[in-house]
Amino acid sequence: MKDLLNHSQWNSLRITLRMFEENLRSAQAWLDGKEEHGTLYQYKLVLSEEKRKQAQREIKSALDQIAELSRIFEMPRENTNPVSLIRGEMSVSWADLHDSRTHKLGRYGKVHPELANMLDSEVQHLAGIAQNLSAIFGEYKKEK
Repeated sequence: MKDLLNHSQWNSLRITLRMFEENLRSAQAWLDGKEEHGTLYQYKLVLSEEKRKQAQREIKSALDQIAELSRIFEMPRENTNPVSLIRGEMSVSWADLHDSRTHKLGRYGKVHPELANMLDSEVQHLAGIAQNLSAIFGEYKKEK
């Protein structure tokens, strides 16, 4: 059946199915009781048992259908190292942290005169850590 699609079509379908599968598995993890507790956030899914079971049935159905389509269209499992994803996330965090310095916060209104002394060096330090992590995760190609 793979011959029903040209390479670009096949690749587009594969990417779409893969992204949907990743989202489904993430939703399933939350349904299975996954929780995250950070310093500034907490995630815990609150859903009635009826809705939880309904969502689980839908997810199972979708995953089964994805598996069948991947078989029909000969889409092998990809082994992916998330190192590039982490590197990209750290780069985005670096940029966001730089945008959180005092002179950038002025775009949201008048900045308190003492804010720079309390905030900028801390944010700069965090941005440096994000940059270092991005570099660490960027070095994986050299280790192959």
